Amino acid sequence: MPFMQRQTYFVALSFLILLLMSLGSRAQDSDHSSNHSGRAPDATPVKVSRDVLSSSGFTFADQPRPMCKISGPEGPCRVEAFGHNETTTDTTGYTCSKLDRATYVGHCVKGKLDGLSLVIADGNKKRTKEAYMSYFNEGRIAYPALSSFLAGDINFGATEKGRSYGCIYFGKWDKSTERCALFIEIYGKTFSPSPMRKN
Repeated sequence: MPFMQRQTYFVALSFLILLLMSLGSRAQDSDHSSNHSGRAPDATPVKVSRDVLSSSGFTFADQPRPMCKISGPEGPCRVEAFGHNETTTDTTGYTCSKLDRATYVGHCVKGKLDGLSLVIADGNKKRTKEAYMSYFNEGRIAYPALSSFLAGDINFGATEKGRSYGCIYFGKWDKSTERCALFIEIYGKTFSPSPMRKN
């Protein structure tokens, strides 16, 4: 792997991990505040329910999508086909051909990805490998999700239902305030790490 690609990959994953820790602690706090079972705070993490995610501003796709098998540390696991069309002539959006080489870091519960997870989206019909970080509920991705292309410039964007947009290109511009208000509202201001030159 070329040096710039390794560097982009490393920075993207590092930032995703920081956001993952930040969002994970927030969601656990929300879930623990509504948990009256008397569990110890250091017990096995509580599953974040779809209701908690929805009340925090997350949404899910309106229509059912095929479930795709991807690989990861807990073995094969299924996620919905969330890879969108990448060009105006692309007809393979929301099919498993966008994820047939994908991997995950997260938990596979009853055969489906569940909880805060990182998915490296890659597939036979995927033009550019991308990292996605979000909550998954029974294999379904929660929107908005943080996304980053793992090639070229170091960048972060957000993916919502039916659209995606760039938020930050490190060293070039920061449009997170203009474009990514919903994402920042949910994930917090740590999403925009520093002021950057705008083009």
